[in-house]
Amino acid sequence: MSRTRDGNGAVRPLLRGLGACLAVAVAAALCTSPASVADPADRGHGGGDNLAPASRTVTPVEVTRTTGTVAESGNVLRGRTTTLSGHGSSVTLDFGKEVGGITGVRFPGSGTSGERLGLAFTESSLYIGTTSDASNGGPGPDGALTADVVPGSTWTVPRAEQRGGFRYLTLFVDSAGSIAIDRVSVEITFTPTMTDLRAYENHFHSSDPLLNRIWYAGAYTVQTNVIAPDTGRVWGPPGSGWDNGGVVGVGDAVLVDGAKRDRTVWPGDLGVSVPTEFASLGDLTPTRNALTTLYQHQTAAGELPFAGPQVNFYSSDTYHLWTLVGTANYVQYTHDLAWLRDTWAGYRRALDFALAKVGPNGLFRVTGANDWARGGQGGENIAANALAYQALLTGAELADLVGDPSAAAWRATAAGVKTAVNATLWDEQAGLFRDNPTSALHPQDGNSLAVWFGLTDSAARSHRISASLTLNWNAYGATTPEKGSEIGTFPGSMEVQAHLEAGDTTRALELVRREWGYMLDSPIGTGSTFWEGYLADGRPGYGGAYMSLAHGWATGPTSALTFSVLGIRPRSVGGGYVIRPQPGDLTSAEGSLKTPLGDIALSWSHNARSGSFTGRLTAPTAAVDRVEIPTFGARTAVRVNGRPVWNGTRGLAYGAHLEDGYVVLKGLPACAVLDSRTVGTTESGLAVAVTSADSAPVRVGEDHTIAVTVTAQGGKALSGKVEAVVPAGWTTTPATFGLDPAKGSTSAVVNVRVRAPAGGTGGQPQIRIKATSGRLTAETTTRPTVFGEWPAGVTALASSEAAPNVFEGQPRTYYAGNAVDRDPATFWNDASPGQFPDTLTLTTPAPVTLAGTGFQSIVDGVVTDFAIQTLEGTTWTTRATVTGNTALTRWVPFDQPVTTTGVRLVATGSQPQNGNYTRVAELTP
Repeated sequence: MSRTRDGNGAVRPLLRGLGACLAVAVAAALCTSPASVADPADRGHGGGDNLAPASRTVTPVEVTRTTGTVAESGNVLRGRTTTLSGHGSSVTLDFGKEVGGITGVRFPGSGTSGERLGLAFTESSLYIGTTSDASNGGPGPDGALTADVVPGSTWTVPRAEQRGGFRYLTLFVDSAGSIAIDRVSVEITFTPTMTDLRAYENHFHSSDPLLNRIWYAGAYTVQTNVIAPDTGRVWGPPGSGWDNGGVVGVGDAVLVDGAKRDRTVWPGDLGVSVPTEFASLGDLTPTRNALTTLYQHQTAAGELPFAGPQVNFYSSDTYHLWTLVGTANYVQYTHDLAWLRDTWAGYRRALDFALAKVGPNGLFRVTGANDWARGGQGGENIAANALAYQALLTGAELADLVGDPSAAAWRATAAGVKTAVNATLWDEQAGLFRDNPTSALHPQDGNSLAVWFGLTDSAARSHRISASLTLNWNAYGATTPEKGSEIGTFPGSMEVQAHLEAGDTTRALELVRREWGYMLDSPIGTGSTFWEGYLADGRPGYGGAYMSLAHGWATGPTSALTFSVLGIRPRSVGGGYVIRPQPGDLTSAEGSLKTPLGDIALSWSHNARSGSFTGRLTAPTAAVDRVEIPTFGARTAVRVNGRPVWNGTRGLAYGAHLEDGYVVLKGLPACAVLDSRTVGTTESGLAVAVTSADSAPVRVGEDHTIAVTVTAQGGKALSGKVEAVVPAGWTTTPATFGLDPAKGSTSAVVNVRVRAPAGGTGGQPQIRIKATSGRLTAETTTRPTVFGEWPAGVTALASSEAAPNVFEGQPRTYYAGNAVDRDPATFWNDASPGQFPDTLTLTTPAPVTLAGTGFQSIVDGVVTDFAIQTLEGTTWTTRATVTGNTALTRWVPFDQPVTTTGVRLVATGSQPQNGNYTRVAELTP
């Protein structure tokens, strides 16, 4: 036997080297094997999860209901005769999923002529009836179509009156006699250039069947949003009915916002639907046509449309920026440099138009305030600044590709925006960015975009935002503060991306299952597509019947599952890809992505208990810049094709090194079997932090919730409780938690309840928060603002009071007494806008001892400068002075306790928006 010497001079047989070679050979064979970790019967078509029809001609699958006299209602499903008799008799047919196109109804030769059939369409079962749901955008109803019955013929909907999206079709007698029908069908018109509607370029499959269904429902939603450019919605709207004969783009197919409506190119929607189109369908031609359409309608000043033809709205800085971001996404996904060069002059004008709105303080200032359906857009808005930052960074990459020397200046401006945003808009107490510097609102869209686009200045800040956003979740999904706390699926798609970017994968998957699982399985939905948005209680939003139930901006999870969870992620606009799986609570995933550098296929499995992670990657070497193997917080050893490349502490091949909890490898072969094993134990650890100091104060005598983030690490599951150590006289209710960090460091947000005794005074007492799990403990402290309660009989007088009025249909008063009624929804409003000082004087029936006062204003215009005075005999003495205030709620401490019967607030300044009034919701002891 041949022998060789090792590095210490010892002799070892060459057979070991042969064994290593055999391992490499076996690994290579496995890499080229067609088997996969989770292999659906039909990967190319997605098996049973793919919702696209196998034929462009579809027929209903069941009868939902009938009214009046209907004979053999189910016959029409099988090509036999169903008869409706008498005016108003109807049958409602269910196609089983969202469909859209040209409907045909066949009348058998045995029927009666001279009758009239009505057709009414709806996406949701809530609006089944003899009038269609709403789509035309005007005050008039969509109503129903009518067909004159000619026995022995097939009546077909005129092309301009095709219904772009529906699940249910109600056929009813719109005359006095009987109507026989024996076939109903729809000729699908979406994705007009796609020969096989089920032949997606890419696929996804995981150990969670619900996530698989959600991926394909997102793909199908966007598929229904790709239309022939001459089948868009005509604008302005007709007086009644609908007209889908408008030209809304160029080319053979264009990506629009929704199937039913608006059937128009909206740039913001492209921010979500384009990544979905790339991750699933794979053909980006409809995206190119949508972007080309927008650039064709650019103004001479460089401004891009808020909405494309036929709507042609302008004055939206955010949607202008979304077009720039969409341009970079398209080039990143296609490497279409010829189109980029043709478009570059318009792109440059558009970016210059945006750059002019970056002020000397480094912040982008919104002057074109049109936006998606949120409220309060304007000023130095966080969402707009996040978009500006992303546009500048990706614009610099585009400039590099075409040789434009502006790249360095754009990167410098982006860096300035990032610095200014983190210095000016961050609210440390809330753990979130403010909507703008003077706002008390912490929006879902802007905070999510800030994390998704890397605008935060630290990973810790991203984690805080991720945790704080969960405080807006309810049973139906993530509510949206900037849209009246409805559930916005557009910013919700952004939030999913934010949780993943922050590394909080399990949290992201929990939200996807909750919000998108609800939409997919709700009895009022299509069972196949995702919605424009909905109310906090799960009911349709956007006017109910008008809401689109197949809206591309709601499909964020599809690209998120491919890019982040599976882990095939575009790395730069003009470059390759990074392989970086984020398993969360999944045990396996596999999928593919067709890229301009070649097809990438990846599969992996994760066994948290054994500490193993295995994967298989097939990709052209030029397509993959780096591969990152998760360590889940443990010391791990990594092999590639059986060869050790990382021993747990140092690299042995492929430049292996540890970075942010991943072992990073570069230069892997085109086929690589990846194997990672835990080689040491990780000690259990527990940490606790106050997630977000609620801007709402603790009110004596009422329950208050303190949101706490508990984080665990180590190799075993931890369970325990979080409790508050409160001042004497207070009561508290602890919260329990259960965390399994075997998949890596993990966290959860729990709510601890506290109650201050009724009748007390306020302050900012220290409360100790303590988490325990067995012998492990972790502690932190918080100082909530406590609002006390005035004794009965307190009175309030003001220097002036605005007259009562009606606001949004509700009567409203502005009396001084509103500031002492313990209701933050009512407030005192002076009657002299812009004129100061304004005074609010409180008188108590008996002396009270005060350590300070609680102050609460409202978001319509916070009092910025004021003094608090107390009455000493007949003299008013200033006890505290506040200047430059932006806080909605605060405690104003005195230097020492004061006993008095009178308290006076003297306001000398307030935020100028909405009239520059003094507004005080509460002034408390």
